[in-house]
Formats: sequence, structure tokens, C-alpha cells
Amino acid sequence: MDRDDVQQKPAVEAGKKHTESSLASTSLIRRYYWILYGGLVLIMIITFGNAFYLGKQTEKRVINEDRQNAQQTLITLDNAVSVSLNHVSKMRQALEAHRSYPEKAYNYALAKYLFLQSPDSPKFAPWTNLPESLKNQVGQIYVRSGSGDISTDVSVLLSMMPEIVTTHRLHKDFQWSYYYDANKRYSLLYAGLPYQVLLDATGTTDMDAALDIVYEAGGTFPVQLVSEKSNPSKQHQWTSPYLDAGGKGMMVSLLEPVYSDAKFIGAVGADITLKALDSILTQKELAIGHLAIVDKNGLVIGDSRGALKDAKESIKHEQVLSLTASGEAHMVNSDEIQSVRGGYWYAYPLAGTPWSLVLEISRTEMNSYIIQSILPYLITGFAFAAILFFVVLHQHWRFSRPALMLAQFVEELPRASNIEIPKVPLKWRYWFNCVAKTELERQEHLRTINQHSKDLEKLVQKRTVELQSTLTTLRQTQEELVHSEKLAGLGSLVSGISHELNTPVGNAITISSSIKDIVSEYRQADENIEQQQIEEYFNQIQQGADLLDKSLHRAVELINNFKQISVEQSNYRVADFDLPSLLTELELNVVPQLTEHGIELTENYPSELSMESFPDAIKDVIVRLINNVVRHAYVEGSEKTLTINCHEDENDKVCIEVIDNGKGIAAEKLPKIFDPFFTTQLGQGSSGLGLHIVYNLITELLQGEITVTSEEGEGSTFRVVLPLKVSASK
Repeated sequence: MDRDDVQQKPAVEAGKKHTESSLASTSLIRRYYWILYGGLVLIMIITFGNAFYLGKQTEKRVINEDRQNAQQTLITLDNAVSVSLNHVSKMRQALEAHRSYPEKAYNYALAKYLFLQSPDSPKFAPWTNLPESLKNQVGQIYVRSGSGDISTDVSVLLSMMPEIVTTHRLHKDFQWSYYYDANKRYSLLYAGLPYQVLLDATGTTDMDAALDIVYEAGGTFPVQLVSEKSNPSKQHQWTSPYLDAGGKGMMVSLLEPVYSDAKFIGAVGADITLKALDSILTQKELAIGHLAIVDKNGLVIGDSRGALKDAKESIKHEQVLSLTASGEAHMVNSDEIQSVRGGYWYAYPLAGTPWSLVLEISRTEMNSYIIQSILPYLITGFAFAAILFFVVLHQHWRFSRPALMLAQFVEELPRASNIEIPKVPLKWRYWFNCVAKTELERQEHLRTINQHSKDLEKLVQKRTVELQSTLTTLRQTQEELVHSEKLAGLGSLVSGISHELNTPVGNAITISSSIKDIVSEYRQADENIEQQQIEEYFNQIQQGADLLDKSLHRAVELINNFKQISVEQSNYRVADFDLPSLLTELELNVVPQLTEHGIELTENYPSELSMESFPDAIKDVIVRLINNVVRHAYVEGSEKTLTINCHEDENDKVCIEVIDNGKGIAAEKLPKIFDPFFTTQLGQGSSGLGLHIVYNLITELLQGEITVTSEEGEGSTFRVVLPLKVSASK
């Protein structure tokens, strides 16, 4: 690389950094606008989201409220129907009971008394002239011409009048209670109408024609409806809505057949005006719902919105309800929501009737109600958003935008050939002027530095020549020092080996000389040597041989340790094994040695931990660490404990710790304990190679690391970290 390239490289790097910094302000401004407009959009989304959520909650609340009102209305209707059913049933029971026991039940005297109290009354309305007090107790009876004597029938009819009078006084919703003779001879009506009113209401001039219209009952023909042929089960029946002949408007009738000796003799009934049903539907004011009572034939019995008011004919289902089809309300489960395109509806069957109460909730009305409900919230939300928008814009134009322009101005100044301050609010011009002034001072200072740099470059070139010469000299000196250090290390190694081998070899030479002297003395002895002397010679030779054997074994051990300084991988094999099992097996071998020295062993192993490594090398490492602790760690008479911990470490490694509570290692000796031939017991049976061999096995073969921590008097901790699987490349 030439001199020009060296000068251009810093300039290129500076240019790249400058480009990146110039993009920083643009990116900052872009992010700022994203945050600004994104925040405004988020506010709108939150406003609309809250409005949508509030609308859903309002819809749910309104539906639940209208459902509850519909259910309460249903209870009121059920009560009204129940009263009607009980009322008509008691009327029938009274008549049938009197027919069954005529000798006890017939009120001949009362019937005769009533006829006597109504003198000059026409035969077709014999109670016309009854006093008002009696009329309020018996109503009115209308008789067809040619009916003959009906006094016996009248005496029976009077048996049900107490029930009729009591019910009408308690329940004002009942318009009429009546009896129809099966042969259409007469009819009893309560409360009674003057016959002329009845004739006018039916548009007739005689009672026979009026009774024909009454028995027709707006086309419902009540007697035929409950006759034995039409109603073999003898159950109560409800008529379809019809226009009342008595001028009370649209109504429905509840009828029950009356039998005497299993013969159909007539029918009792009660009329309820549809206005009365409408009044029940309107008692609970609905938020937006629409309640209606419909029968299976698709006719409307009651409507909460007054569709039946002033009606002169039956109203059909589709004229009132828009979400349900005719008869559909009787085909669904009670109080089960039915969702259709136009909204929701529910159906509730009325017990004891062929009717169903229908609740319709129009989606259009629901939406209108929701908008009206949440409109104040929407206005508040949009007002808040508008205020926030103007506050943000003010902040933008008065503060944020000038600040961003200042950042961009600062970044562009180093590239600008002509410094020109942009158009900003007056309060910000001071800062732009300060930045421009600082940039001018920086450029002047930079020119001065460049001149100094050129002068310095010449000086550096001059000093470089001198330094190169000095560097050559230093390298030669370094090589000589390294060579001297190697020689010194080799000398220390040879000195250590010589010192360690000198003792066993010297002992062997001394012992062999002694044995030689003993043998020579034995050979020169007299033939009459005693047996005791022979045994003494052999004992001395045996003792010398034993000492010689120990010395030679010690020499061999030192040589083998010396050989293990260099780790030979071919002596070990990789295998899969369970580390806790390996350590437990090893523990069995070292426990006797530890027990001999009074050392208590504690181990903490996981239940299992698989490894793929050199199991024999790991055994050698642990055994040598334990031997090191036994030889060097403890002071006689102290409590001796040894702890071996094993646990899985992070990054697929295992950690083994050998911890003792011995005397510890001095701080100045800690850096040297893994050096070859370093020992604190030189000449006392320690070669100083044990920890060095451990270090080589761990770092070279097992691909791990070993560290030691210790304080004097506090014991030592040897920590070995090994990979669970050795690398094949090692």
C-alpha cells in the first residue's frame, strides 16, 4: 500500500460516516412525521373503536332490557289468561254440578222471583224491567221466539252467577261472560245490555235475528267451535279476533263446552277486548322493541303500537310484524334469539292459548337509537381529537419542526460551501446563528490542524526510519532472550528431574553395595557358620532387596510422570458414558485412601448426565486432584472434609468442583501451581508434576478449562469445566 492509498482511506471512511449521519436527520424527520400522523390516526381509530364498542354494549343492553320487559309482559299475560281460564272453568263446573243434582241445585224459587220482579218485560228479554241492583247480579237473558218454558234452564244458569259477578268486580278486563244454549234457544249475557241496544248493535229489528248474529260471533261460531263434533276432547277453545256485536270493538272469546249426562247442552265463555291486551303490552315501555300477540292462523291478537285501535276487522300478521312470517313464531324455542337481515326477534308462547308473544327489534331502529345514545360521546371524542390536532400542529410549527430543521442544519453544515440560515421562527434564529458561528470556528480550527498534521507527518517519517533501526535491534534482543528463557526452563526441568531421581537412584546404589558386602562376607565365612548367622544374612539381604525395589519403583514412577507431561491422545479412547456413574465408581476406589487419612467425603451428583468424551482421562484428572488434596491440603489434627460437586453448566458443558476445607494456597503461589515441578514439598515425595499433568489433560485432550480459587486458612476449590461432547477436530 502506497502513501496516497494510506491518505485516501481515512477520507473515504470519513465520507461514509458523514453520509450515514446526513441520513440520520432525514430518517429522524421521517419517523417524526410517521409518529405525528400515526398518533392522530390512532386517536381517530381509538375514538371510532370506542364508539363501536359503546354501540355494541348499548345494543346488548337494549336487547336485554327489551327481553326482560317482554318476559315481564308475558307473566302479566299469563296471569290474565289464567284468570280467564279459571273463570270459564268455574262457570262450566257450576252448571254441570247443578245439572248432575237437580233436586238440590235448581233455583226454581229464585228464577220465579226474578220473573216476578220484571213485570211487563217482553218475552224475548224477560229481565228487562229488573231493578238495577238485580240486573247487576244476574245480567240479561235473551230468548228466541217459540222456545217454550225455559224456567228450569234459567234456574240452573243462576248457579254460576256468583262466580261471574265476583270475577267481573275483581277484573275489569272482562267485557262479557255468557252462556250459549246448544239449540240456540236463548243466551245469558253478563253484564246485561238493554235489548234495544243489542238490536241496534247488531243492526236488526227482532231478537231472533239478533241472536243469529250473536251466535255467529263475527264468524267464529262459538257453539260449533266447542261442540262435540268439533271438540271431542272437551277442551277450552279460543276464537279468532272478531268485532263484538255488543259494540265493544275487536275481541277474542274463551269458551268451554257444557255437558249433561254426556250430552252437549251448551257453552260458557268470556270475552276479552283486544284493547285490554294492548294495554298489557304497553304497560312496560320498550326502548325500541315491538311486542305483538299472534295466533297460529296469522292473526294479530294484541299490538304494543296500537295497530288494533279502532280496528273493525281482524289484523293480519304481516300488517304488524316485519321480521317474522305468519306461523313462524310458533315453531321456535321460547326466548331464543332469531337473527334476520332486518334485526332480531324472540317468541314466547302463552300457556293455555294458541298465541305467541313476539318481540321484534328492528336493526334500523336499533342503529338510530345507538347513534342517539352515543352521539354526545362522538361529539366529545371528535372535539377532543380536533383540539389535540391543533395543539399538535402548534407544537409542530413552533417547536418540533424548527428543532428538526436545526438538527438537519447541523448535519449539513460540514458539506455546505455557503452557510445560509433557513426561514425559522424568530426565537430559533439565535440557535441557528450559534451553530453557524461554531461551524466557522471549527473549519478554521480544522485548517490549522491540517497544517499541523502535514508538519507532523514529515516528523513522523523522519522518526520512522530511526524506529525501524531500533525495532531491528529489539527483535534480535528478543530472540536472544527467548532462547535464554528456553535454556533456563530446560535447565530447571533437568535440575528438577535430576533432583527427584537422585534420591531413589542413590538409595539403590547404596543398598546394592550393602547387599554385595553381605554376600561377600557370607562367602568368606567359616564352613561352621551357625544357622542364626545365616538367617541374619538372609534377613539383611531381604531388607536390602525390599528397599532396592521401592527405590527403583519410585524412579520408575518419576519417569512415567515425566513422560505424561506431554499428553498422548492414543492412550485414551472416546466413549459414551454416564458421568455420575463414573464418579460413583471412582469414589469406591478412593474412599479407603480418604478413610485412612480421616477425610470425610461429600458428593453432589445429578441422577444422570450423558457425555461423549475420554472417561479414563476424566478418571485420571479426578484421582490426581484428590491425591493433591490428600498430600497438600490438610494440617494434622484438623477436621478434614472433601466435597465433589457435579452439575450441568450452560452451553452444553459440565462443571466438576473439588472443594476442601484445608489450609489453602498462598496468593503468590496460585499462578504457579500448574507449572511443571512446582511443589511446596520438594524432596518430600512430591514431584510437582501432578497438577501440571491435570492441566495438560484438561486443556489439550478434554478440551476444557480448569481454575482454582483459594484463600489461606479457607480451603481451595478446583473448578473443571468440560464439554459434554468433545470435538472430533481436536
